[in-house]
Amino acid sequence: MDDRSAIASLLEEQDDFLITGMVDDSFGLVHSAINLQPDVLVMDFFLEDIDTLKLAPVVKRNSPATALIVLCSLDEHIAVDRVLRAGVTGYLLRQDFFGDLASAVRSVSSGGLYVSGMVRDQVLKYFSLYSIIAHETGKSPPDTSIAHRTFTLTELQIFRGIIRGDSDQEIARNLNITIGTVRNYICQAKKKVGLQNRTQIIMYVLSNGLIDWESGSLGRPKKGS
Repeated sequence: MDDRSAIASLLEEQDDFLITGMVDDSFGLVHSAINLQPDVLVMDFFLEDIDTLKLAPVVKRNSPATALIVLCSLDEHIAVDRVLRAGVTGYLLRQDFFGDLASAVRSVSSGGLYVSGMVRDQVLKYFSLYSIIAHETGKSPPDTSIAHRTFTLTELQIFRGIIRGDSDQEIARNLNITIGTVRNYICQAKKKVGLQNRTQIIMYVLSNGLIDWESGSLGRPKKGS
């Protein structure tokens, strides 16, 4: 069984997934993204006809709401930082995909970030506070000493939900607030630290120890709600 068949078989076992198609090349992938606007695309890191780092931005321009997961071998993980900066929010090691694929799809489809555990330390090291801001926004980083007093408890609980792969609706229900309130909190949080999207926010709080990636435990939020 090849990777595509294995992936399809695994996803078909999930009640909440619908596979809309499988393609053979990058043209087919972009064509499907434009016409089907899928929630998630899963693709190999090494494609025969185009560099994934060039393909990912093309897909995102034509289907902004589509989340991308790349499947990569352990000896290729040196590229994780470049893949995430290209617009990919799911980085799944081939060694992990049998057990982790469904979780990865659920996480990225809800606006979250998924990175296989074996390369998370590398991701956090690369996406330090300076790296996020300097490479992604071109702005100078603020004083990192303010990190632990930047966000409220409610904001951190929302971020924890995103890391878990919860949808905005699930986060709102768990916190007993509206979906609009969830999105307003996220918008305010981005403005607080000058970041642009959910992935950058999540890497910010993880890099600064505000949320533990494995346990989901919170750090030291500032007082207030």
